[in-house]
Amino acid sequence: MKKHLPLLFALAALSGCSSIYLPTLKEVPVRPTNTTVDTSKDTYRLASRHWTDVSKIRDEATRLSYQVSQGQITKVQAAQYLNRYRIQLVGRNAVDDSMYEVYLRSAVDSQRGEINTAQSKLYIQNALKGWQQRWPSMRSKPSNPAFTNFLMEVMNMKPLQ
Repeated sequence: MKKHLPLLFALAALSGCSSIYLPTLKEVPVRPTNTTVDTSKDTYRLASRHWTDVSKIRDEATRLSYQVSQGQITKVQAAQYLNRYRIQLVGRNAVDDSMYEVYLRSAVDSQRGEINTAQSKLYIQNALKGWQQRWPSMRSKPSNPAFTNFLMEVMNMKPLQ
């Protein structure tokens, strides 16, 4: 019986694959709007308005979370509104686009009741840790990863710099 347990677990996990909702972006970035080519570690700098933009995203997220708590919008709608706001504010880049996908998936799964708040937080934290590991060796770093650093701030993690 012990031999069959892992197989049964794998089959049970895979049986739900067809019912998983996979959110997709409707906009596909042709060219990221805020990247710089980093020729050496000493030349890279965040955009001068970066921390102001992080603060603006935080304020918008706070406003949207209040609307969610009042039942005016759903978690997924709030995530989508926040994404539109960040694109309008700072533009697109690979790091923020990637983190938004994780953020949206977390909101969708949370809203469906498939994960709880702690699991949602862990899901986002793991993705952020991945970017923290990749960041030092990235060749083309975005000059304003404001959305990602907003999430780093919320999760009490060290920001990308």
